[in-house]
Amino acid sequence: MLTNIKRRKDILNLILKLGSVKVTALAEQYEVNEVTIRRDLKYLSENNNIKLAYGGAYIDEGKTCYSIAEIHLANKRLQHFEEKQMIARKAAKLIKDGETIALNAGSTVEYILDYLENITRLNIITLCVHVAVKAANIPYVSVYMPGGKLRNSSGAFCGADSENFLRKFSVDKCFLGVAAVNLKKGVMHPVLEEIANNRVLLDIAEQKYMVSDSSKFDCVSLASMAELEEFNGFIVDDKFPDVYKEFAELNNIEII
Repeated sequence: MLTNIKRRKDILNLILKLGSVKVTALAEQYEVNEVTIRRDLKYLSENNNIKLAYGGAYIDEGKTCYSIAEIHLANKRLQHFEEKQMIARKAAKLIKDGETIALNAGSTVEYILDYLENITRLNIITLCVHVAVKAANIPYVSVYMPGGKLRNSSGAFCGADSENFLRKFSVDKCFLGVAAVNLKKGVMHPVLEEIANNRVLLDIAEQKYMVSDSSKFDCVSLASMAELEEFNGFIVDDKFPDVYKEFAELNNIEII
């Protein structure tokens, strides 16, 4: 049987992921009586952003925004510029000399290239032609990118041929720019045909970092791309929502 601490941690994680829980279901799942579960939920409500309800508990997630439509990269560069610069600087500090890093398509990951320091050799694997062109102008950087279909709005390559190309590599760190982040649905993306290549970048990376300004949280988009638990770290701005902070701490995800 789980200890009180471990059980309460598990229950909190369930509430964060599912939005709500029932006393009866939890009692059955953890093989304890309902009085014990009610005691657990009372403890969580006193120490976390959890609300008690008749027969269970829930988290007040606030209003969910919708970012279903794709935004052209040129317009993305103009949005939340200062936050993206802050996040890019933080990400760049994690990169070590001689590493192989992966960058998907997006304005925030593109800005990472502006803040590289103390680097004499770096391999960059990217899906994005704009990132590739910018990286190619840095003398110590070697750039690798797949072929396939080039999407004009994002500058990203996609297709089965590009997936096969990417799987040849071993990546130290992947920095994944995102369109929408949701506790229940994870990282979501507005373009179905781009998801497979983004997935491959995560699969081949030893360390996975999500880079996202606060406007992307509590949003949903067309399709799920990754679970939040997959990431080693969230690189975010100073408006990072508390509920995601709780989730990260519960799942040993570094907040940067």
